[in-house]
Amino acid sequence: MRIAIIVRSLKYGGMERAACNQADAFYLAGHKADLIYFSNKAKELQPKEKGVGLIHLDLNSLLKKSFKGKVWDLLARVSNAFFRKTYPLVKGYYTSKIFEKEFNKIEKEQKYDLILIRGQGTFEQIWCFKDKRSVRICVNVSKKNYSTFIDKIMSKCYYNNVRVNCNSDGSKDFYIEKFKRENVKPISLDSIKNPFFTQKVIDLSNEDNKNIPKEPYILGLGRLVKTKNFELLIDSYVELKKKYNITHKLILVGDGDDKSYLENKCKKLKLENDVIFTGYESNPYPWIKNSEIIVFTSKIEGLSNVLIEAMCCKTRILINKSPGGMTEMMKGNLTFNIAENDKFNIALKINDILRKDKAYYFNDYKKILILFDPKIIVNKWINKYIKG
Repeated sequence: MRIAIIVRSLKYGGMERAACNQADAFYLAGHKADLIYFSNKAKELQPKEKGVGLIHLDLNSLLKKSFKGKVWDLLARVSNAFFRKTYPLVKGYYTSKIFEKEFNKIEKEQKYDLILIRGQGTFEQIWCFKDKRSVRICVNVSKKNYSTFIDKIMSKCYYNNVRVNCNSDGSKDFYIEKFKRENVKPISLDSIKNPFFTQKVIDLSNEDNKNIPKEPYILGLGRLVKTKNFELLIDSYVELKKKYNITHKLILVGDGDDKSYLENKCKKLKLENDVIFTGYESNPYPWIKNSEIIVFTSKIEGLSNVLIEAMCCKTRILINKSPGGMTEMMKGNLTFNIAENDKFNIALKINDILRKDKAYYFNDYKKILILFDPKIIVNKWINKYIKG
């Protein structure tokens, strides 16, 4: 079978990594797989398997090639000036037509059996493309429990009369409520997890990294942006040192818009020697493996790839309560590793978890990781959307 996975970009991010893993999983299962992406900006990733087709469709450049396209882009910007958030909606009406034309060229020799469109940033650019073979994969959730008039219009355009899939049951529950509130009627709404190559993560985690300190450390990993809420992790770390006399370093692996703000916060708290910012790491797995504990403090999180990767690397884990699919992964002994969203409870939980041996959680990790086996995940997609 021929499978297309479509994603907005291949910058370093969880959704982009999941797209690469998905393409690799279909290819290794014996299918023809193509990964189609729109933007080359900050391109960091690509599938590991050389047999996966990598196709760049620069919709933005194609839009601006013609006079009509330039005018349409201007119209979208004017619309956005009066009605905020409508730029991608108006622009996407035109880029959808460009995409369909280019996609038909790609399909000239052989049609796709399944077309997976990952993330709102992707399908807002091609929202008019509602091919019956396509599935829109939703990964983002929010704390919003109301919808504006514009939100309702956008949702109807993006999700009405299409098949929708989420990467966790928690995310699915969010979209059930959202669609009910906005009177959106998808063809179907299901949940299939992302595939994970456990052994690949383990192999990468064993790579040597001279920058990793010898002394014990607590780890925060991800994009340094507001939604990841690393500020709460730093505040919890202060409490941990103050109340429990923890001497571990705090290491933050990642980059993002909040980096300068977080660095300044650490300076004000006189933590320059205790909190280490590594910046972007192409292979973060040795950092995970060698940490004493990895801590998640996101405001919202569909289902973090890093959480599953932390289980592969067999480090201790603490998550906070947040909307999405994180808590459904915390089973067995891990049910106690869920903190409230305050620095005191997070500090208390970290201190308690550090007292337990890492091996205390290994059996739970093993049971959970089976759910992400690439062969099982590929079969679920095939049975649900092609054979079903």
